[in-house]
Amino acid sequence: MDWLWDMFGDVALLLFGPLVAWTAWGWRRRLDRAPAWVARGPRWAVRCWVAGFVLLGIGMGGSGVYGLTGLPEPWAVGFFRAAGPMLYLVVFWCLPQGARRGGDRRWPVSGTAEGTGGRDRDDDGSPKGRVA
Repeated sequence: MDWLWDMFGDVALLLFGPLVAWTAWGWRRRLDRAPAWVARGPRWAVRCWVAGFVLLGIGMGGSGVYGLTGLPEPWAVGFFRAAGPMLYLVVFWCLPQGARRGGDRRWPVSGTAEGTGGRDRDDDGSPKGRVA
């Protein structure tokens, strides 16, 4: 029964690893589609965050392949799996507190992240309740 759980974990890594990498790769082309707390930050932060998730996805997929085949993992798979979260944490620690937390110190957000529906907007296009 243990081999079944091992195989289940390897199959999950094999499926979700490329999915994580593919999703993050799409964010690379459209930086405004990244999660809002990252998209509010500078471009270098969004790119590093996306690169971290791409590396993590590649490492997860490689780990799933080598786990299913029973071959020893090469050093590159372990490096990708470790470098991805490290890039993510570097971005999280380097972004100013105002970019991670809401409130008065929020950076301006693009229209796609904030919603472009006209129902909560004044005549000039700015959100209601805010000074333009």
